[in-house]
Amino acid sequence: MLKNLFKTAYRNLSKNKFFTVLNVLGLALGMSLSLLFIALLSFLSRYDNFHPHKERIYRVITQVHDKVENPRFASAPVGLADHLENNFSGIENVVRVHRSLYGDAVYGEKKIRLGGYFADPAFFEVFNFPLLKGDKTTALTNPNSIVISETEARKIFGEKEAIGEMIRMEGYGNFVVTGILKDLPVNSHMQFGAIASFATIISDKGTSFLQREEGWRSFENSFVYLRILEGIDPENIQYSLNKVAKQQYAKQQIKLSFKLQALDDIVPGPQLYDSLGQTWDYLSLFLTGLITLVVLVPACSNYINLSISQSLERMREIGVRKVFGAQKEQIFLQFIVESTTIVLVALLLSGMIYEIIRTDFISQMVETSPIDLSPTWVTFLGFLLFAVLVGIIAGIVPALYFSRLSPVNALKGKEVKTSGRSLFRKVVLTTQFMLSLGFIMAVVIMLRQYQYSVNYDFGFDQANVLDVELQNVDPQIFKNEYGKVPSVKRISMSSHLLGIEPGPERQLQFLHQEDSIGAFSISVDEAFISNMKLKLLAGNDFTQDKAGNAKQIIVNEEFVKKLKLTEPSAAIGRWFVLPEGKAVRIGGVLKSFHFADLKEEITPFFFEYNPDTFHFANLKLETSDVAGSLTAMETLWKRIGGEGKFTAQLFSQEIKSAYDFYIMVMKLWGFLGLLAITVACLGLLGTVSFTIKKRYKEISIRKVMGASSESLVLLLSKDFFILMVIASAITIPVMYFMFTHLLATTQHYSIEIGFLEIFISVMIMMILGLATILSQTLKAANANPVEFLRAE
Repeated sequence: MLKNLFKTAYRNLSKNKFFTVLNVLGLALGMSLSLLFIALLSFLSRYDNFHPHKERIYRVITQVHDKVENPRFASAPVGLADHLENNFSGIENVVRVHRSLYGDAVYGEKKIRLGGYFADPAFFEVFNFPLLKGDKTTALTNPNSIVISETEARKIFGEKEAIGEMIRMEGYGNFVVTGILKDLPVNSHMQFGAIASFATIISDKGTSFLQREEGWRSFENSFVYLRILEGIDPENIQYSLNKVAKQQYAKQQIKLSFKLQALDDIVPGPQLYDSLGQTWDYLSLFLTGLITLVVLVPACSNYINLSISQSLERMREIGVRKVFGAQKEQIFLQFIVESTTIVLVALLLSGMIYEIIRTDFISQMVETSPIDLSPTWVTFLGFLLFAVLVGIIAGIVPALYFSRLSPVNALKGKEVKTSGRSLFRKVVLTTQFMLSLGFIMAVVIMLRQYQYSVNYDFGFDQANVLDVELQNVDPQIFKNEYGKVPSVKRISMSSHLLGIEPGPERQLQFLHQEDSIGAFSISVDEAFISNMKLKLLAGNDFTQDKAGNAKQIIVNEEFVKKLKLTEPSAAIGRWFVLPEGKAVRIGGVLKSFHFADLKEEITPFFFEYNPDTFHFANLKLETSDVAGSLTAMETLWKRIGGEGKFTAQLFSQEIKSAYDFYIMVMKLWGFLGLLAITVACLGLLGTVSFTIKKRYKEISIRKVMGASSESLVLLLSKDFFILMVIASAITIPVMYFMFTHLLATTQHYSIEIGFLEIFISVMIMMILGLATILSQTLKAANANPVEFLRAE
């Protein structure tokens, strides 16, 4: 029976090659994103599956009961670990993890950025992160012990034996390397380059910090993991956690509770604040799945629409089959087999599209989270089951439609009276054009936002400035040596890159007062302000007097406004105390500029002079021939830079790179828009083709009666054009209000959506839609009427 069904399906699909190709292309495009989503689900299902006894590993998460948002945190008070270890039965191991190990690791003349966690010795007992070298039982026992990954070890030590070597972590002191860790698998929710002993924190802060009251109220970056004994019910541990929370916060205004989170429930899992490592919450997955449906549902709707549109073509076939004894169930099954066959063919094409977009998707995700979408047998099985499911769903409406036909009506060519068939077709096409226009508008608006951002006047000079990472090179030696390069006009130093990201906000206390003012800062030298062409409104720049510079800060206009002063000169000479206890006076006031990116509003800011924090040299070049200058600079770096790699980039390019996320968004929405409008045009092409086919005799009669080709084109096209106008009328206000709000919340300084963005978007949709319509209507209007009236 199945053989006959597939044979009949093959004949029918071969007979209608044009519409078969349309359906295959539409479904292949619609399914391609869904395959990506299935591969993502398959990957997420393998998260943390390499840990032995993973079903017994839990993390303690915290719920804050503030009667407003009631936020949940992945972190937990550090003191809770002692309670679990000393007062709870049924727990095999407790591991404290603190996410605060981050900074420059220095070894000799090498300096690399290193990030990771502080953890208890039991870390390597609970989690399966194998050591290539070192003893996992003792590697994290002593203070200032550190285990680094094989990749980081290669960067720091090269081929040299790393065990026993000393590295210095800026801000933490010296560490002894006690182990080399095998590089982490991508399906681990923890991602780190190094693990240092938790005893390091205790030796630095003292054991009292474990039980301090503020530690139970503020627990950012502190995480508690545990492994329970085999056979223990986790509900017993949960009951004890509830008691601890009640006792600990009974007399406090803040109320918290703790909950066990199974390792399998971390990724994917609920949305939590202060998450550790990689996260994929359920809401993100739901929205990702929703995006795939945005393209898949219209593709399936096109199949349904085109299949039912062929009703007149297949009426007599169904009638003859029913006369010869075919049952309703057999007709139903025939159309399900046909739709499934088309979807399986489309699966082959969508698999090729999947391979293309998979690589690009991974390249976009690599900055945010490691991901592996390589197909496995589970993924392939998921693809196949998904294709069969789509085939059944897409085919069920045509199957029900044709199986309802009575033999008499079918042989007479009478269609089943279904109120709403025409409405369904119009709704499908209108919805598809709404989606297409929405994605086109999104891309056009993001492109304008990107152009606005990279061409914005930040208030300082970016032209011909080359930023070089100092790494471990002395700033003064760098100035002396690079000042001799002919193409270098001026050299300044800074701790951070202006216009991208300043240092953290600091509180400056008024001298001899309790009040303070919050401000961001960057440490610069005496040449920086003139190098960046910043404008002084009052006071003086830093000078060659290093001792005097250390006691001076230069603020922006917003800082003066915060002091409630009307004139910049009134702020000169005012004294403040920095958080580290150093007293400084305002020596100058600058015209406000964008010290951070355009996402943030201009707020109080100051420059200070602290050569110990210089990380970048800013080279003002005489020429725009940067490539020619770089060769000489790299040669010079080999002499003064030690083993560190020469790292330099044009300042203007770094500013542009800060807004690369807009390009990523444009690529994503552009691809979705391409899929949506392609599916819409394929559906439109099929619908127009069938509409014209049904009206060939009418068109021929009109032409014989003297109708011009132009009037016939207008007659055949106007209904579809009206649908595009309706789609535009609905989509434009929705997208306008949505993006006005979105831009305002994501970037403080944004474009205002105007006529130009809307006009360009609508024109793109109209051109594509009308081109599709005219490809069929022009052919019909110019056809010879004799061919269609010969039999009359």
